Amino acid sequence: MKLGPTLGRTVHVDNQRGIDVARAFRSMEIQVARNSVRKEFARQKFHERPGKKRKRLHSERWRKRFKLGFKATVKRVLKMKKQGW
Repeated sequence: MKLGPTLGRTVHVDNQRGIDVARAFRSMEIQVARNSVRKEFARQKFHERPGKKRKRLHSERWRKRFKLGFKATVKRVLKMKKQGW
């Protein structure tokens, strides 16, 4: 199986379905943002040694977990405030 560069990043323009060029470009931008293509491209620009990669991934996981916990705490506080605490 040959995996070309367009695999997974193709948006077809079809005027009968209401997908004009502008909408196709917007759809492609959304797809690229969802797949973090720009971030990956920037990351692959330079070599990253395995130890640094491990630390970066650990940091990213921690930040994500902290963000979820913080949002949950804020949500809980707002709910309690609404109840009159």
